[in-house]
Amino acid sequence: MKDCEALAMIPYFRDLKEEVVCSILEYASSKKIPKGKYLFMPQDTCTHLYIVKEGMIEIFQLGEEGKKIVLHHAGKGAFLGDTILFNEGRYEAHAQAVRNSELLSIDKKGFESLINTYPEIGIRMLADFGTRIKKLKSFAAEIALNDVGMRIVRLLLELAGNEAADGRNAVILSNVPTQDEMAFRIGTVREVLCRGLHKLERENYIKVKRGKVIISDINRLKELVPEEDNDLFPIKLPMNYLKLSAAKR
Repeated sequence: MKDCEALAMIPYFRDLKEEVVCSILEYASSKKIPKGKYLFMPQDTCTHLYIVKEGMIEIFQLGEEGKKIVLHHAGKGAFLGDTILFNEGRYEAHAQAVRNSELLSIDKKGFESLINTYPEIGIRMLADFGTRIKKLKSFAAEIALNDVGMRIVRLLLELAGNEAADGRNAVILSNVPTQDEMAFRIGTVREVLCRGLHKLERENYIKVKRGKVIISDINRLKELVPEEDNDLFPIKLPMNYLKLSAAKR
């Protein structure tokens, strides 16, 4: 991926004129992270905005007894550090390359200069932060108003996205998130998630295989969700590695 293409994927820079996007590169530097190396650790001070150009960065925390809890995977076009950059906040999670990765980084001073030069970027940041807050409120409402079983159904429908738009009923979700990550996204724990998935499997809504979830009939699964709840989906985390494909009849 070219540097300009990577920048153009960021909401702050999207739809800006090409010459403006490319001029941002004078504020950016390239950083390579070999597989297994860390980009940052908990309590490290945030001093840069990072944009993933190639590869994959895994964001995770360590729970009780050192259990690894994956929060999300940042793939091509994902950005890290923007929400705590200006107050030089500290990271609360580990960021480790799970593939050989290349990132673009913009330090705090450079990003401040960038916003002063192009004020529309600052306006876009405010709009994006507002969208994130709305998603967090929806996530809180989802946990408060719906039981775990309903949240699992809603998450599966979210992951399926528009794959069923071609009229096919069966949908295969390949390389789905880990069960820990799925549980995190709906505000529960892995054991409860597993019970919910098994219940859906017993009722012939889905089939769970290693690395895959097969939705037997996407329309039948949608019928489990009350129509008035359509706007209360779980918060979305960057998972650019997710590959979806519609199953053949």
